[in-house]
Amino acid sequence: MNTRSLVRLACLALPLAFASAAHADVKSAKACGAKLPAESQVIFNKTLPQIAPGADVKGVLTNTTRSLAMAGTINRGTAKASAQAAYKCLTLAAQ
Repeated sequence: MNTRSLVRLACLALPLAFASAAHADVKSAKACGAKLPAESQVIFNKTLPQIAPGADVKGVLTNTTRSLAMAGTINRGTAKASAQAAYKCLTLAAQ
């Protein structure tokens, strides 16, 4: 192989390496989320699709939790504690 072929191969393989690393983090986050209490799972499941590597997890989580509480989907009195539990799992997906 010449140098040009090696560079092309590296350019094609690099995105695949990052995609599988990101996929592994989401997999870990989902495994963590499955162990959460019911209300935390609701928050986790609603928030996870919005989380990408490097995302502002706290900001997204706060907005999602507020929306769920205002809609009556989760209890307003326990929303903060439930969100804090979900946060630990969501940070895995943002790495």
